[in-house]
Amino acid sequence: MATGSAAGEESSAAARRLRRLSLHLLQPAPAPTDCHHQPLALVACGRCVEGDTDMAAALVAYLRGQHRAAQMWLFDFFRAHPDLQTPVELPTAAHHDLCYRQLRALVHEAGVRPLTLMATDPAEYFAVMEAAGGADISLDVKLGVQYSLWGGSVINLGTKKHRDKYFDGIDNLDYPGCFAMTELHHG
Repeated sequence: MATGSAAGEESSAAARRLRRLSLHLLQPAPAPTDCHHQPLALVACGRCVEGDTDMAAALVAYLRGQHRAAQMWLFDFFRAHPDLQTPVELPTAAHHDLCYRQLRALVHEAGVRPLTLMATDPAEYFAVMEAAGGADISLDVKLGVQYSLWGGSVINLGTKKHRDKYFDGIDNLDYPGCFAMTELHHG
């Protein structure tokens, strides 16, 4: 149990910490008389300068990344295939089937080779994954299991013999992967 002196020191330490944190939230920081009743205030981080669209355009280009064309191509592919779009309230089993059809369509119809991309251009691979997640987040998970977990294990942990034997089959979905986990000594 804290003594009166120790409790006062804890209280003053807490007050000092709150004053310091308030410097990040309030402009200028008010004199802390009662730290427990100071309201938080929103402060603008930046300001909009009229006519300054170059900064906004540069930020948009940066956020879109260098593989935006590949992503837009994938979005267009899914827009052109309404049968591959995920309807609302799809039963689980039907959604599993749809995700596999989406993945097969990406590989067989669209000609995307995710494992080749992961091995040669990881940035484009992850851009494709991001775009697939925009179509259906479950498709993104399925891509991750097939190519990041299964294919990545063969690429990173396998020998040349394993890569020669399995790489093409994983990439073109002849060897579909799955994910299973076991926990030793778990109830």
